[in-house]
Amino acid sequence: MEEVALNELDSRLHKQIENVRKALDKNPSYSVDVMTNIVDRHPQCLEARKMLRLAQQRASSGKLKVLKSMFSKVSCAFHGIGSAEKVKKDPTAALSAAEKLLNSNPSNVSAHKVIGIAAEALELYETAAFAFEEIYKIEPSNLENVKALMSAYIRIGKNDEAVHVGDQANKGNATDEAIQSLIRKASVEQSIKKGKWEASERFRDKLKDEGEAHKLEQASKARTSDSEIHSMIEAAKKAVTEQPDNLNLYREISNNYRKLKELDKALEWIAKARKLEAGSVDVNLERLESTLKLEKMRQVIVSKEKELEDDSENAELKSALETFQKEEDSFLLVQAEDFVKRYPNEFSYRYELGELYYKKGEADKAIRELQLAQRSSKVRVSTLILLGKVYKSKRFFDLAIEQFDAVKSEIPGPTEQKKDVLYELGSCYELQGEAEKAIIEYKALYSMDISYRDVSSKIDDFYAQE
Repeated sequence: MEEVALNELDSRLHKQIENVRKALDKNPSYSVDVMTNIVDRHPQCLEARKMLRLAQQRASSGKLKVLKSMFSKVSCAFHGIGSAEKVKKDPTAALSAAEKLLNSNPSNVSAHKVIGIAAEALELYETAAFAFEEIYKIEPSNLENVKALMSAYIRIGKNDEAVHVGDQANKGNATDEAIQSLIRKASVEQSIKKGKWEASERFRDKLKDEGEAHKLEQASKARTSDSEIHSMIEAAKKAVTEQPDNLNLYREISNNYRKLKELDKALEWIAKARKLEAGSVDVNLERLESTLKLEKMRQVIVSKEKELEDDSENAELKSALETFQKEEDSFLLVQAEDFVKRYPNEFSYRYELGELYYKKGEADKAIRELQLAQRSSKVRVSTLILLGKVYKSKRFFDLAIEQFDAVKSEIPGPTEQKKDVLYELGSCYELQGEAEKAIIEYKALYSMDISYRDVSSKIDDFYAQE
């Protein structure tokens, strides 16, 4: 069986999954019911299983004290599912039975173990690793699970994580030969991977010598390409004399000069276009003009940065670079304020302005713009996230939590944006003194990406305190 992504499932399920995301906080039991059915029918979809796990945790969060008392009572038997051998005989049925146990208690170590064994039998190795990770969160000192998790990580190429888990376990069990052996195995895999990369680099070096003629050929093509672009520019200029009101011709000339890095000429043709009646009210031309001016500034800044790399103690260069950077910041702000003033109902412009105010440390101005920017569906998610960060910077943690909580279920999949939201939400709860709520968010993030910022140490600290 091969693991599949959430977006590869039947499109008719996408609406159900979207409803689950929206209901995760307000009605997690509904989310559990829906996702249990989907996972039952599609056991190979790890993303769906992760969503189910999150729903199970949310649904049982109110029973935290009861669950804690159950941790010590969970037996090593498979609760009627059967022995490891029986699980391997019918792993699909075992997965289904284990998930039903987790619906009533998402911290049931035995059920997670069944999922790990069954997933391995089905060659769903990412799913197996996820199951052993869940046990690791609940019982970090469970050495048998540590070994299973390390083996799973090595199988899917997560050798760094395997070494990390092994090193953590070694702190209290330095004499466990099996763990030592797995650490060595993961280290060897790391070395092999690195060796292959280095060999590949050496091979490429060899090709550099053998392919000099090819490089010359490519350079010739590049020159031809530049020549062709100039020919296209001249042809378009000739067409402008025949069709002086055709804005597309001006755009074409400007874009071709831009490809040649001749930004002054590119700006010159945009300026000509904007003098035309149609061009004077063309917002896209206006935006392009701003972009080209910004690119020109950026060229100068990059040039000064390179000069400074070679002469890092040059005070005059440092001062010049700082001046150019301030000019760039000022240009961006003036442009954004101007666009908002002239197009007050184009709310995406307000997001850009709010972001600049936030970077300048002007929180109240940022809040005003971002509250209006929410009306734009194009930038709504980004706006809610940024608004949460601005509230957090003012230490309005309850307001920040409202924003992060509202947007969390709207972001599908384990994207960088979703990770950012979970971390910020956990951080706000933590700063507000609500440790149990913080750890729920950190756990969700940990299950997505153990290496994200310092979430791993936060989880370790939490369990160490328990």
